[in-house]
Amino acid sequence: MYYLAVFGYTFLIIGVALLIMAPIQAAQNKRRTAEAEAYVTEYRKTYARKRGTTYYINFEFKADGEKQELKNVKWQLPPEESKTYTVCYNPAKPKDAHIKEFRAANPKLFLMIGAVLTVVAVILVAVGTKGGVA
Repeated sequence: MYYLAVFGYTFLIIGVALLIMAPIQAAQNKRRTAEAEAYVTEYRKTYARKRGTTYYINFEFKADGEKQELKNVKWQLPPEESKTYTVCYNPAKPKDAHIKEFRAANPKLFLMIGAVLTVVAVILVAVGTKGGVA
């Protein structure tokens, strides 16, 4: 039954990581209230055997009439060069930005999944270690 404890510790690490990421993501979303159209200016493709293909994409957008750049945004899919993307940025600091289409993270979802995984982890560790002692 030790394998239950191993799964429990794995779930615990993932759950705690999600619980830590949730408020960080929420703070970023709260700061980045302004939106603008962004265009792909350049990208490069890399390949690593373990991670596969990664694209590093540069975007350009205007914040308060001034040209801004968002560089080296990592993504697993090739960008559509003719497509218009939406950039969410901090009006006080436009370089604090992300591409809306690439951000699927929802802080509330991170919080819920993290809490569930943590509870499941505690149960698995308790059952797994108790079963291993007997």
